[in-house]
Order: sequence, then structure tokens, then C-alpha cells
Amino acid sequence: MALQSNKFQPRGGAMAAGTPPLLVVLALWGVVALFGVVWVAAWLAALVTPGEVGSFGARWVLWLVTGDTGQAWPGTPTLLVVLFTAVMGGGLGYLGYRGFLLVRARLGSEGDPVTALNVGNSDVAELARPEAAEKAVRLRKHSLRGSQGASLDNRDVGLTLGDMKLPHGRTGKRLFASWEDTVLAYMAPRAGKTTALAIPYVVDAPGPALATSNKGDVWAATAKLREERTGERVWLFDPQSITHQGQQFWWNPLRNVKTVEDAYRLASHFVLTIDDEDSKKDMWGPAAKALISQLMLAAALGDEPMERVAEWLHDAKQPRPIEILFDHGFIAYAEALRETQNIVSETRDGIYTTARTAARCLDDPEIMLWVNPPEDGEMDEFDPREFVRSKQTLHLLSKSRSAAAPLIAAMTDAIFIAGEEASEGMGGRLDPPLVAVLDEAANICKIADLPDLYSHLGSRGIVPVTILQSYRQGVRVWTENGMEAMWSAATVKLFGAGLDDHKIVEALAKLIGQHDVSTTSFSYGDGKGNHSVQLRRQEIMEGADIRRIGKGEALLFATAAQATLLKMCPWYTGRDAERIGTAITEAEKSVTENAQRRYARTDNP
Repeated sequence: MALQSNKFQPRGGAMAAGTPPLLVVLALWGVVALFGVVWVAAWLAALVTPGEVGSFGARWVLWLVTGDTGQAWPGTPTLLVVLFTAVMGGGLGYLGYRGFLLVRARLGSEGDPVTALNVGNSDVAELARPEAAEKAVRLRKHSLRGSQGASLDNRDVGLTLGDMKLPHGRTGKRLFASWEDTVLAYMAPRAGKTTALAIPYVVDAPGPALATSNKGDVWAATAKLREERTGERVWLFDPQSITHQGQQFWWNPLRNVKTVEDAYRLASHFVLTIDDEDSKKDMWGPAAKALISQLMLAAALGDEPMERVAEWLHDAKQPRPIEILFDHGFIAYAEALRETQNIVSETRDGIYTTARTAARCLDDPEIMLWVNPPEDGEMDEFDPREFVRSKQTLHLLSKSRSAAAPLIAAMTDAIFIAGEEASEGMGGRLDPPLVAVLDEAANICKIADLPDLYSHLGSRGIVPVTILQSYRQGVRVWTENGMEAMWSAATVKLFGAGLDDHKIVEALAKLIGQHDVSTTSFSYGDGKGNHSVQLRRQEIMEGADIRRIGKGEALLFATAAQATLLKMCPWYTGRDAERIGTAITEAEKSVTENAQRRYARTDNP
């Protein structure tokens, strides 16, 4: 019986199929090269001495092997030949080793996702210089007029996505989202979404910038630098005093509500905030949305403040909004409101209760200070139409799932609408573009038709960057169909650390695709060995690999391009790191001092 060893099947390298014969050939040529090195060393030694060296060939090799140095290099000191041989051998060995490392670093190893996805990946060339810079010049014909792509600063090229990962820890080309892209990012907390996306994008925005957040970190890092860089105002909408900076302006959500569609769109932001587990959203949601829109349209037409809407919501028999709608010719809307007020009490109470729940922010006097006209009339009013034509910055802050969330969504949506209107007067595209970083979008910026907006915002020069903690989080807000629409419309998708949804990681593994991996096996029997190589298909990244994406890294899906692994570029590695760090320190000090004063007044009335 033949003795057979256990088979083993390690992943082979790129040349695994021809390894044995290749090794034999390399060994033979290595011997020839060794003799060649000794001959060159003897020839160099002969140059500096009166000696000679024989012609290189089989006879010379025989002399060397037999030790006949008198024939191999007559008159040349053997010690000097040995010295030259040692120096040359050491030098060539070092160069060969460095060359081997360089080739291995560039080629990587078979089965390595970085090698499979990034080495030789030309699909993302348009996201890197010089193509990305040339595209920026084409898209920003006004603000970059006369500029050449090669001379553009990175912040003018686009939003930095990260550097392509290369084998053995190296990085390659820097990739950018263009000024017509729409970005969708999925990242867990502390995975780099603030440091590598939100802060750099706000700082580097060439035109107006807005950012939503449930914390003051983005504001603290960017407000001072943006004001210095643009010379224009930084607005802070903080009705819940997250930063303790105090109110400096107000905004009227009803200012541009002129039609039924305007009112219905505004009302949708409120109804979407009802908790998903509350069945009233499905039972009474559509009727509550219609009721809120009717009351808001009446308030807008009657030049009433937002607080009047709250009063009408608590009085199911209030005739004033019906009268206003009739007076301005909205007969059908007025009749619908009157019908709602006159239906059976159980149904009416269900509709009004749901509407009051959705619009609960209207009952908070501190929040209402930000959307009602100030009593002294001296505070500035925020105008979305002026904002989108400027280089101003707007920070919208609200605690997650709080009462202020519908106002954050309404204000963001108003800016999108104003941006679309302004783009029509600029040839169809805002220039410079508007950058909107929607962090915590599924909690504090629930714009009902955001998936639909993604299909055309980019073409208008409005670059939305929606950051979610998971795909499932978005489904809870925009439904499965809505998230599929947003996924399809987003031209750039980033997946960072912390993806724990097994359905998503498995779906991503399939989208990334498969590749061929060579497998070698060796067996021994009957006194001889048998070596074989097979190719098998396997996923480039399995679900477990995607789940283990490191902090500060991301998997990029760009339109019509192969998936790419990136090393993101956090703000503390950039040229503004020192200034941003100083700004954060100063802002944190201000927040602390203001909070202490506020709480001291509360404790000692």
C-alpha cells in the first residue's frame, strides 16, 4: 500500500500553476548569474592591478570550480577578487530583495481583497486626478472660469472620499466625489463619519454648506474656520441649546407656503416623526398630514405665526382657518377641513391627536422662539433664498428623535427647494455648489421625499451627503421601497466600520463579485510526489470580511465602477488640523462656560 501524506491546499500565488518548473529554471540561471558575478569581480580587480582575467565561458567556469585561479585570473590577487565578489554580491542581493518587496507590494497576494479590488482598478479613474479636476472645471464654469484642472486645489476638485488602499499598508490615488454626485454613507458611531466626512466636507465646501447633527462637534470644528475662510455668516439653529450659544436669528417655515403642495410638503416632515411602533401613524397619519397642511396653509395665507397653528390644533372647532381658506379661494381645502371638524368625535379626536403628536414641537415655547417673529423685531430672519446664493454656513442641531426634528427637516428641505430655484437662474446648476451633510438623517432630518430628491439634486449643483448608521435604520423612515430608490439614485455609496446586518453584508459580498483563486495540493505515494493546481471561484470579500472593515476605512461603490477599498482622510491628518483643533478647544470652552452660567441661574433663581 502506498504511503500518502495529508493533502494541504494553501491559496496559491499568481504563478502557482508553474511553480516547480519555474523554480528549476530560476535555480539554473541563478548558478549562471553567480559565476557571472565572480567573473565581473575578477575583471574589476584586474583593472586596478597589473593582472588579467580569462574570457567568460565553460572553460573559465571549470577553472573556477577546480580552483585553478592562475588560469582564471592570472596575475590578479585572489583576495581582491573575493573582496569585489563580496561587495557586488551583497549589493545585488540587497537590490534584489528590495525589488522583490516592491513587486510583492504592488501585486499583493492572491485572495487578498485589496489586491483583487484595487490593484489595476481603472474603473475609478474619473474619481481621481486628473479626470476629477477636469470634470470640476466643466461643472463649475462660473466659479472656476479660466482655471486649469492641474492647478486646482483638492477642495475645488470635489469632496474627498479617501485614498485607495494598496497591498501591505500602502495607499494610492486620492478619490473625490464630484460636484454632481449624491453620496450615501453607512457607518456606525465612531467609525469616522464625523472626522472623515462631516467636518472636512463643511470646511472645504466651495459655496454654501449646511450640516445636521445631534451634537455640537461639527459646529465646534468648522464654524470659526468657515467664517474666516468665506468671510460670511455662520448660522446656528440650536433650539434645544446643545451648544449653549443662545439664539441669534429666527426662521419662518410659513414664509414661502403659497399653495396646497407647499403646505402638504411642509406637513409631511412633521408626520414622519411619529414613532414607527405607534399604530396611529398608519391609521391616522394621512388624515393628520392633511389636517396639518390645511392649518399651515391657512396660517400662511392669513399672515399668522407658527404658534397659531398650535392653537388651532388644540381647538377642533376653530372656524378661523376655514374662513381664511375660503377667503383666498381654496374652497376644496376649506371644505375638507370643515368636514374633518364635523365628523364623528371618535374619528375627529384620533386625527387631531395624531396631528398634535406629530406637531408637538409647536407646544414647546423654547423651540417656538426660533420660528416665531421676535417681539422686539430686531433679530435677523434666515432666508433660504439668500443662503443658497452665498457662501454662508448653517448648522442645524437637534437631539435625536426630539420634538425639534421636523423643523430641522423642514429647514433643510426649504434650502433644497431654494437651491433648485436658484439653479434655474444659473443655467441649471448652482455655482458654487451647495454641500449638505445630513448626519443622523434618519433621526433628526426625516425629509419624506429624500429618496426622490436624490435622483436630481446632483444635477442641480446640490450635493447631499446622507449619513446613516445602517441600511435598516433608513428603511424604518423611508420604507424598503424608499431606501431602494435612494440606493439606486446615489452615485457614490460608502460603507464604513460597524456593518452588523447580515443581510446587507451578504448582499454587498455578492455585489463585489467573485474571482479565481489557484489552489495547490501535494501528495506522496509509491515513492514519488504529485503536485497539482486547480482554480476555484470564491467571493472577493465574504460577509465576515466586510463586517471587519476597520475604523477609518470604507468600501466604495461608485456608479459603473468596481468596488474599491479606501483609507479615509480625517481632518486631523490634513493641512487644517492645527486650526481645527484650536477651534474645537475654544468652542468647547465656550460651551462649558455658557452651560455653567445657565445651570447656575437655574439652581439659584
